[in-house]
Amino acid sequence: MILPPQIQGNQALISPEQRQGVLRAMHKDSGDALRRRYPEITLTQDQAASGAIRVTPILTSPAALVPWAKLNVSLTFDLPGGGQMVMRETTSLLTLVRQGPNAANYAFDQIARRLP
Repeated sequence: MILPPQIQGNQALISPEQRQGVLRAMHKDSGDALRRRYPEITLTQDQAASGAIRVTPILTSPAALVPWAKLNVSLTFDLPGGGQMVMRETTSLLTLVRQGPNAANYAFDQIARRLP
C-alpha cells in the first residue's frame, strides 16, 4: 500500500500547483519502481489488508534551488509486525533535472534496486 507522499524541507521552492504534480508523480512512480523490482507484488488501497506493508514516499528538498544542491528521496516501509525500514537515496538536483519527466522514476528505481 502506497501512502500519501510527503515533501519535507523548503516548501517555498515550488508553487502549490507544482507541488501537487510532484506528489502525484511520487505516488505513482514509487509504486511503479516497487512493481519493477517485485513483479509479483500487489499494491492495495485497502487499509485493513492483513500483512500489507505500508510505504510512504518522502522527498526532502534542499534549502535553495542551485545545481549543486542535494536532496533526499526515501521510502519508509511500515512492516506488518510493527517494525519500520527506511531506504534513502541522496542525489543532486542537477542529476534529477537531467532525468526530466522521469526524475521520480529514476530516484525511486535507485532505492528499489537496493532492496533485498
